Amino acid sequence: LYKHLGLLSKARIGAEWLFFKSGLGASNQFETLGFIRSAEGISYPDIQYHFLPVAISYDGRAPAAGHGFQLHVGPMRSKSRGHVHIRLSREIIAQAPMDPYRGAEIQPGNDATSDEAIDAFIRDNAESAYHPCGTVRMGQPDDPLAVVDPQCRVIGVDRLRVVDSSIFPRITNGNLNAPSIMTGEKAADHILGRTPLARANDTPFFHPEWQTKQR
Repeated sequence: LYKHLGLLSKARIGAEWLFFKSGLGASNQFETLGFIRSAEGISYPDIQYHFLPVAISYDGRAPAAGHGFQLHVGPMRSKSRGHVHIRLSREIIAQAPMDPYRGAEIQPGNDATSDEAIDAFIRDNAESAYHPCGTVRMGQPDDPLAVVDPQCRVIGVDRLRVVDSSIFPRITNGNLNAPSIMTGEKAADHILGRTPLARANDTPFFHPEWQTKQR
């Protein structure tokens, strides 16, 4: 995508999307992602990877003058304190299928191998992916930390509901778009007085050796 970062290319891409709903503007370019556990003993995938076929920052600036690609490493259900295993990203990129495409590492750079160097890079470059949730917690009316009840009604306020990702009692293990749509559909049923669907009670997959193996 590097060759398309100029103003003329951006104008053409925008016009193609506006008039034909096709071309590069029809995608956000995050076409590949994966979930992986960072270590043995973790029961769920606690890292989400996005792959982007251009080296670029959220502000639109390219960190290198040339073609590149990048992995976005997202900690799932992140705590206020924790760790990010950037070495796992390097292991993925070093696999043989990436040989035709891989060049020198742009960031943090091949020389950044010590914990101190990697910590410094993360400290200077980590940023939000703008997927906030959980600020208007759902719970029972007698829960002092709850803002809305299980029908999305604001506790203590008549005729007011909150219906978006802010009501999630826990951070979702992935992006918020689909769960937010589901929340809207569910709340619409409550508002319209429809009988709720039966509980699915699906059991997520857990690797049988998750306690002793990372993969």
